[in-house]
Parts: sequence; C-alpha cells; structure tokens
Amino acid sequence: MRKTYDREFKRKISQDILEKKVTIKRISEEYNISRPTISRWFSEYHRYEKKAFAGQGKRLPDKADFYILEQENKRLKEENEILKKFKTSVKQKK
Repeated sequence: MRKTYDREFKRKISQDILEKKVTIKRISEEYNISRPTISRWFSEYHRYEKKAFAGQGKRLPDKADFYILEQENKRLKEENEILKKFKTSVKQKK
C-alpha cells in the first residue's frame, strides 16, 4: 500500500531543504522517501509556498494541465457540434 504524507510534513521537509540547506539525498535517506518524491514536494513548495499541497496529497494543477484540459474541452465541443449537425441532417432526410 502506498504511504501518504500530510501537507505539514511536506512543508517541513521543503522548509528544511530551503532554510537549513539539507540535501534531498539526506532527507531521502533519513525518512526513507524516494528522491523524486521529495524533489516534487520541494518544487511545489517553492512554486506555490502557502498554497502548496492542496487537498489530500494531490498536487496543484499547473498551466500545462489547464492547457491540456482546455484543448480537450475545445475538441469535445467541436465534436459535439458535428454530431448535432449530423443528427439534424438525418432528421431532415426522413
């Protein structure tokens, strides 16, 4: 089972890296948490500070996530319009 950490723990780890100049490698070894995980926490903390670690361990969406969702939304709207037009043309032929 995957272990989860609360936002206060993630903030403490991130603050230690930033303020106490503790290395990611050292924290990884001390807490037995993978380096990429700690690095991700630190990046999010550095980027969002007090707003970091929103929700239950889920990261905040970034601009790339919003762009992808906007593009998918646009594509689905276009697809929906095509289907509506097709439905109308089929009804007219009857």
